[in-house]
Amino acid sequence: MSRLRVMTYNVHRCVGRGGRDSTADITAVIGEAAPDVVALQELDAPETDDDDGAHHARDIARGLGMTLLFCRTFRRGVGFYGHALLSRSPLALVRVTTFPAESPVAEPRGAIWAKTTIGPHTLDVVSTHLGVSRRERDQQSRELLGESWLGSSEMGPLRILCGDLNAVQHARTYRRFAARMTDVQRALRGHDPVPTFPAAFPVLRIDHVFVTPGIQVRAVTRAHDARARRASDHLPLIVDLELA
Repeated sequence: MSRLRVMTYNVHRCVGRGGRDSTADITAVIGEAAPDVVALQELDAPETDDDDGAHHARDIARGLGMTLLFCRTFRRGVGFYGHALLSRSPLALVRVTTFPAESPVAEPRGAIWAKTTIGPHTLDVVSTHLGVSRRERDQQSRELLGESWLGSSEMGPLRILCGDLNAVQHARTYRRFAARMTDVQRALRGHDPVPTFPAAFPVLRIDHVFVTPGIQVRAVTRAHDARARRASDHLPLIVDLELA
């Protein structure tokens, strides 16, 4: 048996309470939880590593000593905005995508898929950040469950989907994923699912981790201390898993 800890965390462009840069707080929150794999959403990055400007994912990964894959979703100013995967073991990028925008003013969304090795097991990890409108999420979730992503023959049996789905448990998007995979917060007997948004007073469960058979859920929690509440508008969801 191999165990790992997974975290999904919308970091709000590393803008914390009061508009302050929260990169150090977010790095500390992640470091205290000590995950093996982290999915981060809402990050800024410059055009290149040599350019000035915030590169949140790189700075967080360096601070934690983790491997980084960054997914550019769209151009913002002189740099890019997107999301990332961090891992303590090497990551092999398989695919990234930017979903078609619903309208010219809609924020583009995307997904990233990578393979990593945990002990003797190969694990497929997909991280995403879905749209705020139901129509967007419907199209995006269908694509993610299709043959190019979670339904791909390139995927092994051990699969994890994580990210900010902008969908509560009664939403059609959530139900679509839950019909194909296991919501980790529903897998533990006696566990009351924990919301992660908004950070100051969390009432919504829109940050999710789904797994396939062969991945056992051992624990689910969230960081909810003063640092986590001020670092972002979301709290990180933390999941302990065991690979059979």
